[in-house]
Amino acid sequence: MKATLLRTVAVAVIVAVCVPRTADATVVGFEDFDGGAVNLSSTANVEDYPHSNGNLGDVFGRLVQGSGAMPFDVADDSAADVSGGGINPGDSLGIAGRNTSNFFAMNDADATTINNATWTFNIASALSLTSISMDIAAMGDFEASSTDGFRVEARVDSNAYSTIFLGRTNEAISHTYRAMDDGTTPSHNDPLELFIDGSGTAAAVLDKSVASTGNFDTYTSVLLAGLSGTSLDIRISWEGTPSGSEAMGFDNITINAVAVPEASSFLFGGLTVAMAAVGYARRRRT
Repeated sequence: MKATLLRTVAVAVIVAVCVPRTADATVVGFEDFDGGAVNLSSTANVEDYPHSNGNLGDVFGRLVQGSGAMPFDVADDSAADVSGGGINPGDSLGIAGRNTSNFFAMNDADATTINNATWTFNIASALSLTSISMDIAAMGDFEASSTDGFRVEARVDSNAYSTIFLGRTNEAISHTYRAMDDGTTPSHNDPLELFIDGSGTAAAVLDKSVASTGNFDTYTSVLLAGLSGTSLDIRISWEGTPSGSEAMGFDNITINAVAVPEASSFLFGGLTVAMAAVGYARRRRT
């Protein structure tokens, strides 16, 4: 009986320790521009472009809600003073309303030589990437002749960048945007369409924030799914000539992956099973 007990315990420990727990999907990188970053190791050009006050239109950088530094073309001032320039009941432009939190914005920044911003995340805890998601908004009369729009790229470690999101003008259509904060629904020609992972078919016409929540729409790329490494870079850049009342915004950069199970969980699981086996054998013996 004693030999049988020892064999039972040994088998339980070997099986429990050597068979890993199923890997869990988790967020291994995150930036919400509100102080909730996860594994964000460095940035470049995110804060460098000087923000204009509410009376001007240029921006390339992180905008802080309530700072009085949001350009009027980016802000929905129809019901509240979001830009710091005053309430404007006739406002028909603006991707960010009174309920929108901090985000990264680009608008009419042709006066600056900065053309890209990067975020670097530590993804060493990832067994393999599954997706990259981002909240994106755009609003205005974009121009195909100057290739107005944006490009979002990603890379693992020092590999070449791959385009995951591309914003391009469609001058053949107009778009009725979702409601401004005061309830009016503006319509503008030549909106931006979003292309994901190199697809030749637009996934959506980009829109402004939802008035009740302030949120942008979320889009997901799976182009880098299955890859692993130690770092992941996200780069956002202009496409064409950034001029005029053509606001674009980005928020909640999220890197999703299958996480590597912790080794301690293997050992703990093995000991738990072994102790259960010993208890069972004792009960049988008594």
